[in-house]
Amino acid sequence: MYKVIGIDEAGKGPVIGSMFIGFSIINLAEGLKGLNSYQEKLKDIGVMDSKKITPKKRNHIYNQLKDMMDIKYAQLTPTVIDINNSNGGKLNELEIQSIISILETEKPNLIIIDALTANPQKFGDEILKRLSFECKIISENKADDKYEIVGAASIIAKELREQEVEQIKINVKKDYGSGYPADPKTKKFLEENYDNDEFHFIFRKSWETYKKLKASKNQKSLNDF
Repeated sequence: MYKVIGIDEAGKGPVIGSMFIGFSIINLAEGLKGLNSYQEKLKDIGVMDSKKITPKKRNHIYNQLKDMMDIKYAQLTPTVIDINNSNGGKLNELEIQSIISILETEKPNLIIIDALTANPQKFGDEILKRLSFECKIISENKADDKYEIVGAASIIAKELREQEVEQIKINVKKDYGSGYPADPKTKKFLEENYDNDEFHFIFRKSWETYKKLKASKNQKSLNDF
């Protein structure tokens, strides 16, 4: 068997909720030459960059993917992200560590990944040098738009991210929007609840959006004296 893994992420920028890294895993009996035909099958069910798919269609395709391939994911919660950042870590490095962890359990023959940086060649080389086994890698920007196997990983990550978003809304009993700093609903929710102990687990407190809001609120409180 020739194992191929597509990798992509969703939720890197929000101030609320986790980031997810999706892994679409296929085993090809006929080797690498079978990859194109498999990607055609993915294309036939509508696989593409998740940003180009409606939520309803994305959910439908996600459920089909679960029957077509092995699926794995890494979840970087706000707490994990904040601990990493408070220790001087970089989010890209945290992502790489999470990716390596999954790859070491799967040991694929080929990795196709949507590169996290503007230098995809360097990013791919960084992944390879950390692995304990030999494999090939295709590391490109916008790979989710070029390879259906990465598009599948994009759908996996995005669907899991959105499922968490909806679950958090149920838990907090409020609609906070997308969780992204520019979203008016997110802004309003953050301003009203940034210091609510019940919701502390959902905020990325190391994000500048959160830190600036907290600092401005604290300053206002001091000025009220």
